[in-house]
This record gives sequence, C-alpha cells and structure tokens, in this order.
Amino acid sequence: MESGSNDIFNYFLPYDSPTLDPGAFVQAMLTEVGDLIDQIYKLGARRIALFSLGPVGCIPARALLPGAPVDKCFGKMNLMVKKYNKGLESLVNDMPIKYPGAVGVFGAVYDIVQRFRAIPAQYRNSSAGSQNHNKNIKYIIK
Repeated sequence: MESGSNDIFNYFLPYDSPTLDPGAFVQAMLTEVGDLIDQIYKLGARRIALFSLGPVGCIPARALLPGAPVDKCFGKMNLMVKKYNKGLESLVNDMPIKYPGAVGVFGAVYDIVQRFRAIPAQYRNSSAGSQNHNKNIKYIIK
C-alpha cells in the first residue's frame, strides 16, 4: 500500500492551520498505518508491502503553497516525507516480531524518484523520442 502523500501535501494548505507540529503529524500518520496493519493481519494478511512516499515537496503543485519555493523542491515537505518513510521502514522491520508468520516488504521509492529527476536521460529508453510519444516508455533502474 502507498498512502500519505496527500496528507503531507494538505498539511501545508493555508485553509486550515494544523493542530500538530510536523513531527507529531507524521507520528499520527504512522499510528494510522500501524492500526491498518493490525487490522489486515487479523483478517489473515501475511504478506504485507509498504511503499515509501516519493519527494512530495518536488511535485509542481507545491509552488502554489504559501511559502513554498517555485524554483526548487519544498524542503520542509520533503523532511516530513523522509521522517514518514523512515517510520514505515521501521514498521516493516518490526513485522516478523509483532506479527508471527507475516512477511513485510518495504518499497523504497523516494531515492529512485530523485534519481529519475536528477538524471532523467540515464533512465530513458533509447527508442522513446518525441515521435514515439504514444508508445509505452520503459525505465530501467541501474
């Protein structure tokens, strides 16, 4: 499962002042994920995959947020993402102890997306060009 990107993005929306500081907000999100894992384990899930968030502070919409930079990633947002991702990884690492018979897998997405952003040409299929924009583009992670 992957969830949380909208929560972190919405934390910075000007319409409603957050009642929690960023660290407490991330911890509340992780508590919700832990509760969900408890529920699905009780229902019989034994193979559980959690995927980290990508760099939410780098999405184009971040430029619309008050105080967010328009020419670079929003560092405060990505700091929350990194804390959340670290917490997710801890939840996965604790699964074999907390949930007998369960296997947890952590999908580390953040760094991969950052690599795509930093050096997109390295991951582009050589046959994908402007004339092939309707074809599937394949990315290879090296």
